[in-house]
Amino acid sequence: MLQANKYKTEEMKVHKKNPSWMAGGMATMLLCTLLFSCNNEDFLESGNPEKACDNICFGISSDKNVQTRGYAGSDDEGYTADRFVLRSDDSADTLCVRAIVSDGINMSGFEGEQALTRGTPVGKDNFYDKFHVLAYWSKNGTSVDQFYMNTNASNTGAIWSTEQIYYWPGADHSFQFYAWAPTDIPTDYLTVPSSPSSKELKYTVPTADAVNQKDIVVATTNEIPGDNNKAVPLTFKHICTAVRFAVGSQMQPGSIKSVALKGVKNAGTYDMATGTWAINETNDVVDFSQKLGDDENGFITNGNETDGAEITSLEGTFMMLPQTLPAGATVEVVFVNANNEKRTLTASIGNTEWTMGTTVTYKLSITPEYELKFVSQPEVQDAHYVIYPITIKSDDKLPAGGWTLTSNDQDNVTFVESGEFDGGNDVQALVDAGYWLDGHNGTSTLTSTTTGEVKVYVFLKENATESDRDITLSLKPTAAGDNEAKTFSFTQYCPAWNNGMGVERIQDKDYPWGFNWDSTMKITYSMTVSGLWGSFVRILFEIFGDHSYITSTGSAFNGSWKVTVDFSKVPKLTTATSPSDGNTNTWDIYNFDGVSEAETIMKQLESWGGVPDNTLPINPTEFAARACAMKNRYRVETQTQQGNTVYRPVLDQANMVWYLPAQNEAANMNDNLSGDYWTSTAITDPGTTAYKYTAGGSTSSENRNSAIHVRAVRQKP
Repeated sequence: MLQANKYKTEEMKVHKKNPSWMAGGMATMLLCTLLFSCNNEDFLESGNPEKACDNICFGISSDKNVQTRGYAGSDDEGYTADRFVLRSDDSADTLCVRAIVSDGINMSGFEGEQALTRGTPVGKDNFYDKFHVLAYWSKNGTSVDQFYMNTNASNTGAIWSTEQIYYWPGADHSFQFYAWAPTDIPTDYLTVPSSPSSKELKYTVPTADAVNQKDIVVATTNEIPGDNNKAVPLTFKHICTAVRFAVGSQMQPGSIKSVALKGVKNAGTYDMATGTWAINETNDVVDFSQKLGDDENGFITNGNETDGAEITSLEGTFMMLPQTLPAGATVEVVFVNANNEKRTLTASIGNTEWTMGTTVTYKLSITPEYELKFVSQPEVQDAHYVIYPITIKSDDKLPAGGWTLTSNDQDNVTFVESGEFDGGNDVQALVDAGYWLDGHNGTSTLTSTTTGEVKVYVFLKENATESDRDITLSLKPTAAGDNEAKTFSFTQYCPAWNNGMGVERIQDKDYPWGFNWDSTMKITYSMTVSGLWGSFVRILFEIFGDHSYITSTGSAFNGSWKVTVDFSKVPKLTTATSPSDGNTNTWDIYNFDGVSEAETIMKQLESWGGVPDNTLPINPTEFAARACAMKNRYRVETQTQQGNTVYRPVLDQANMVWYLPAQNEAANMNDNLSGDYWTSTAITDPGTTAYKYTAGGSTSSENRNSAIHVRAVRQKP
């Protein structure tokens, strides 16, 4: 055995042992525990670094800063380094690509395998069956011009053994250890140090087949004294970049025939001492490609693949040199679609970074990268009929078919895109004014190709149940699967029930009771349209009725027509006096002399060219009973004359289920109320006051012009 050690100089005497002890050393040989973990102290007992040993042995672990993580299905996918689009020169076909960089060399799907496949990334459970180790030697601080150790360590099961035994020579010696694996890379591709003057690995990545590209790992140590007599910790790290292809969020049905990386560098020098690469800039760039599946079928996709599913197999992972990619570098995918049309899709990846010890995953999807998201933030909604405007954002890179918006409750949730109401801007103006219009509330599935920020009206039917309604909206490209959907979740409250009566849950703004207006509540419109004004007037009064507080003067032919709306002339309200029937009170107030429609009338006058002479100090149609009536669903009546159509919101009495409670009903409102609330019970003498309810107390009179709280209620179905 001594003859196997080539150092026969005097230094040999330093580390020779007596034959009887040496036999024991041969039995134990070189112990090397293989553990790819985050903790360099995490060794098996037989390789404990604290265990004394005269022969040089090793404990092995992975660099905790480049641990293998970021694999498909992991909670830590990595970060998106780039997005680009693969395009075909002879068609409009596109595939989107998202480049994801994750720390470590991806080892998904093969943990637990013991046999190493040729191009497979390596980890703690499938390390190479041997590694090579060099011991750079110094004696009394002077470098020795030969290696103390230059051999392989082989895995024989429970232990790792070097081909020769080496002993610790003593305190006047010191070593630095450099190791790498695998050991079977042909010399045409890997050149290793031949003397202690070099610490470089010169490597050329084979281009013929990805399975011949090795996941090279390297370990180095600081200087270690020659009387260490402990296991030497070798911390291995991956020095290449793993490049793989995977399915993105949605893959087009068809077949991927091949993938390629073109115009990249494949030769360089790795300095084991500094841990850095020097890429051969003078060398020509090369191409790497691999066919997928069999020649006939390739990698078949049906459109339902799981996000992250492998396209290139583990043994087909490209093991590349870390580099800033040349400007002309490209990704190429040969794809045959469901119509059997073959397309070669390419995209530039030039000037992007492949970082050492990481995995770059190119995830392919059906369409170019696009932005499709909810801009609005979810807000809780009340129990009554609700119009909930939200904003979504869609860019022009969406696939054909645009986007689709749905919900988990198609019976109670419908959508209309802004600008797409049946009835056009006139109907949308009514919706913007707060009218929940039955028949104009859209559909449960909204599909659109509109891009940019898009306003969508979400119509919610009332929730008159005893539990809150959890609603989730789903937004996705129309052509994509459900797994691509963005979601938007919110709650619609149920009423707060008490004694068969439910109250809405969200406090709205304060309102006056109304019907106590003075002479300042007068506005006159000068109509700029002549000739046809008589027809307009007929339409106006045929639809909305003839009201005493609305008058018109002047001539339709000389442009002097004027319309005056004087709310101080609204007749004295003599109804809505019931102390217990708030529904009837609310109905009577809402329909009194058409006041609830005054705002619609004024907007119609303005749409016909009417110019107001002033601005009213308050909006006369914002009063307590109307605010409650607006919580119900309406229908639309139209009147058309000489090409002009007027849209009128109509509340049928049978549909007025939400109302302002009467004087004696108010005490049944049970929802953590505080302060004063209007009731629907009027005090007719002198006609300037109505009853209010003080939470937790009783009712009393209040001036109708006071703005106080309002809550709508309904009876239990």
